[in-house]
Amino acid sequence: MGMTTTLRALPRESRLADLFLAAVGLVFAGYMIFGKTFAYLGLPPLYMGELLFLLGLLAVAAGTSSLRLGATLATAPALCVAALMGWVLLRTLAGLREYKVDALRDGAVALYGAYAFVMIALLLDDPRRLATLLRIFRWLARVVLPLAIIAFILGDVPFFASRAGELSAHLTGAVVLALVGLVRVGPGWIAFTALGALLAAIQNRGSMLAILVPVGFALVAVGQWKRLAAILVLGAGILGGAAALNIEVTPPGSDRPVSAAAMVNNLTSIVAPSTANNLDDTKQWRLRWWRTIIGYTVGGPYFWTGKGFGPNLAETDGFVVGLEGGGPTLRSPHSIHMTYLARAGVPGLTLWILTCAVWMGAMFSAFWRARRRGEPEWSGFFLFVICYVVSIVIDASFDVALEGPMLAVPFWTLIGIGIGAAMIFAARPGLSSAPAPKPRMRRGWGAGALLLAALPMLPIPGAIPARAEEGRRALSNPSGPCLVLRDIADRTIENLDLGPCGAEGLRIEGARNVTIRNLTVRDTGNVAIYVESGEGITIEENRIENALSGIRALSSTGVTVRCNSVRNVRGPVPAGQFVQFDKVTGAGNGIACNIGENEPGHGVPEDAISLYRSQGEPASPILVSRNRLVGGGPSQSGGGIMLGDAGGSYLEARDNLLIDPGQYGIAVASGDHMTIADNVVIARPQPFTNVGISVWNQYPEPCHTVTVSRNVVDWRARTGRANPWWDGKNCPGTLWSLNRTLPLDPARETAVQPSCACRSAGRTAAAETPRTDIPKTEIPKTGVPKAGSPKEAAR
Repeated sequence: MGMTTTLRALPRESRLADLFLAAVGLVFAGYMIFGKTFAYLGLPPLYMGELLFLLGLLAVAAGTSSLRLGATLATAPALCVAALMGWVLLRTLAGLREYKVDALRDGAVALYGAYAFVMIALLLDDPRRLATLLRIFRWLARVVLPLAIIAFILGDVPFFASRAGELSAHLTGAVVLALVGLVRVGPGWIAFTALGALLAAIQNRGSMLAILVPVGFALVAVGQWKRLAAILVLGAGILGGAAALNIEVTPPGSDRPVSAAAMVNNLTSIVAPSTANNLDDTKQWRLRWWRTIIGYTVGGPYFWTGKGFGPNLAETDGFVVGLEGGGPTLRSPHSIHMTYLARAGVPGLTLWILTCAVWMGAMFSAFWRARRRGEPEWSGFFLFVICYVVSIVIDASFDVALEGPMLAVPFWTLIGIGIGAAMIFAARPGLSSAPAPKPRMRRGWGAGALLLAALPMLPIPGAIPARAEEGRRALSNPSGPCLVLRDIADRTIENLDLGPCGAEGLRIEGARNVTIRNLTVRDTGNVAIYVESGEGITIEENRIENALSGIRALSSTGVTVRCNSVRNVRGPVPAGQFVQFDKVTGAGNGIACNIGENEPGHGVPEDAISLYRSQGEPASPILVSRNRLVGGGPSQSGGGIMLGDAGGSYLEARDNLLIDPGQYGIAVASGDHMTIADNVVIARPQPFTNVGISVWNQYPEPCHTVTVSRNVVDWRARTGRANPWWDGKNCPGTLWSLNRTLPLDPARETAVQPSCACRSAGRTAAAETPRTDIPKTEIPKTGVPKAGSPKEAAR
């Protein structure tokens, strides 16, 4: 595999990875419903968690390049996980000879962290797997969680062995997934889940906090202050009513009754003494054991090493319980933090806390970044992962949780999903598995996210000098972006050769009055030239080839993209644009005199030029003019120039030449004050061709005031019949005038296209002759076209 990050995988490799992801969902379901009973299916020492991990290793080995394997360690959270695993592995090996399988069993508390790297590698290999994981989590929430609640209620039935803390963690994940809108649930699901939360929370203080803290935070994070207040008031009212009526119910398989008094005792026992249900006795027992551990580590002989992995801590520390019930004795001190301290010493606890803190910081950073940029799917997904993990950590702070596979496997899997999702934040924004409006490329971590603090105009550390033309500078970085610039002003960036790049070729954030000129960008794993939050940006005379997408401007104003040559963008959707304006607003924006060419078999391009949620001004519309766009497909949704994708205002496409651009030629998908004028659109019949010019509102946003005039179209649909235009009749105020159809010669139309003053790239040719062969005017057909709508496969 080459040095460029791609999204393609061999079919056999892809099937193996898909099998692993499906197995992850089934194992999660088994842990949720059956708990320890399911976890210990298998032959010692290979149980369900180990078998699943072996399948993941096979999937990684079959389908992941050495480049992406190295990229799994390219972020601070991943490095922390690796350091924690390394220290625990050393301490485990030290006790292996004496304790044998017990050492491996205890060391799994951190060694299960290998799941994180499996998930990172598979997500980097194909970011579309993130959508597969989201579908799995939806299934777990809708279908498996209610079954897990039923199994918990029937806890004394054989084979159902899920703990309250395990149910609390999975329930929290499902509830937050619903709160952020990533899964749809009904009133029955809500009522039954509330019952499950009550039953789990009443069992112990850890389970209660594992639900209340993350769900409360999620409500605040999504702005549901009023809903949170209403829930608190309603909960207080229910507790008061239950206390007044002295309602008490003991569920099957539980020795703790469900009552208002039990809930209050659970709450107060956290901070104050309580004798109900022996809550204070268990708390004091834990505290005594924890003080003992602190004594022989922080202030004793086991400071650096701990007691190691293998010995039974309850026996060595003098806190044996469990013999009275005839079962095995407890091995761990009911707190994951104390487990690390006792077994791995202060270094182990430090690495554990550092891993959690760095991972949480990275996830919160990604969450706030997505929220600030108005990306609800991404921010919701990150909030879901954060709350799911926090719930597990809270439960593990009060119980033996991460010491066993029932929560350790989900925990480390989620850690890896979070890291992988953040690393592909820029390249794969669309999480929804259902048809949706065309997503936008998002900002996020690249595979070299730790290295993005390079000084302006200096390569990221690790960038590799490459061969360049005389007088030019060359940079490559196969594990991340080749060049990142932030908060620069009044600069010209020119005469650079960039590539191969593992992420963007050039990434600019927060720039003002910057010109990007005469760059050659090849073989990038993400967008070739990416601009975010820029003002007064000129991108001109650049050559781009074999990039995921060509040029993308996000949340910027005053952006001019002119005289660039872009060849063979790879896609697929949501990438695959020559040029994309995403939330570009204000005056002075334009895309002009560029050449975009896609050769068949070199990728799956989407819209050649996309204006997404972008708005010009009445006196200064965003103008797409005099571009030459050649080649598209085989995407069944992509095409030439898309105006008003998810809304927009004052957008114009004029004097463009489109030759075989894909499924459609020029389209208005929503928005107002749109103009399509003086364009030439040509397409021969291919399996993906549909319609030449389309006006059809495909979004909830209003669509009106559209002008389509003086365009010349020679378009053949996939059936071979002429299909020059389509009016969906849902954009009031649409005016069609002086549009014509006639046979057109692409070579001649190329020669007579209005000229541009480009020097070294873009439309440098100039032999212009007037057109004299314009025949009669035609009126657009109405009614539903048999070939389908411009976005029939993507919407």
